[in-house]
Amino acid sequence: MTNGVLIVGYGTRKGNLEEVLQTQANRLRCRGWKHVGIGYFRVSSPSIPEALKKLVAEGVDNLVVLPYYIAEGVLTKELIPVKLGMDDNDMAEVEVDGKTVTIHIAPAFGMDFVLTNIICDKIADVGGDQDCGILVLGHGTRFQSMTNLRVVKINSERLKVRGFKHSTYAFNEFNEPSIKDALDKLEKEGVKRIVAIPLFVAMGLHLGDEIPEQIGIPAYSDGGEIEVNGRKIQVSYTRPVECDTRLTDLLDRKATEYLTE
Repeated sequence: MTNGVLIVGYGTRKGNLEEVLQTQANRLRCRGWKHVGIGYFRVSSPSIPEALKKLVAEGVDNLVVLPYYIAEGVLTKELIPVKLGMDDNDMAEVEVDGKTVTIHIAPAFGMDFVLTNIICDKIADVGGDQDCGILVLGHGTRFQSMTNLRVVKINSERLKVRGFKHSTYAFNEFNEPSIKDALDKLEKEGVKRIVAIPLFVAMGLHLGDEIPEQIGIPAYSDGGEIEVNGRKIQVSYTRPVECDTRLTDLLDRKATEYLTE
């Protein structure tokens, strides 16, 4: 069998997701994975079906799909499998251009402690400490049964275990608490500084425009001074997880787990 890896992302009109996925694909190739493709659910190119066909044309007949997503959801569990010609399961044999291909779908990053460690390092990199207010930011989801809400919440709770007593979380949309409510909570706890960490995979409109507006800092900035309940607080706004090398390690491990006997 000829193994292949397909990294799948959502797609972007204004962001760096394409650069992030290209970096990760190049790293996997240099780690010995010969056939590595990238496919997007929407907007960006190539599409998931196009990327799948390209890998099959290269001779791949045993493929692992690696969703570059923070958490499981309708996209990873239902919509992406459909794009691959699968039912909503994590393994199937699919006909592609007259060839039978075995496709495995690995889970999103989810509850892996890699995300927690990345968050801690981002706090350190901006000079934060355990006296700071920590705001873990998630996108939010319409589907309460899915894990975006739980992944964001559990990472905030893990930070408390590690000594960040003023750790909380908020969502850009769909879920509670709102960013406004989270800022209010941290101000009432008396913090003098807040480090806001977006638990997203890449930059884009949400991170560049929407979330900074809700926090009260300039668009596409690394923070600024805000006023909450009449008190001024300094905010450091970090970048998302992007192409952290620990995520490369995680992708590599998943590919090995699914494709190596």
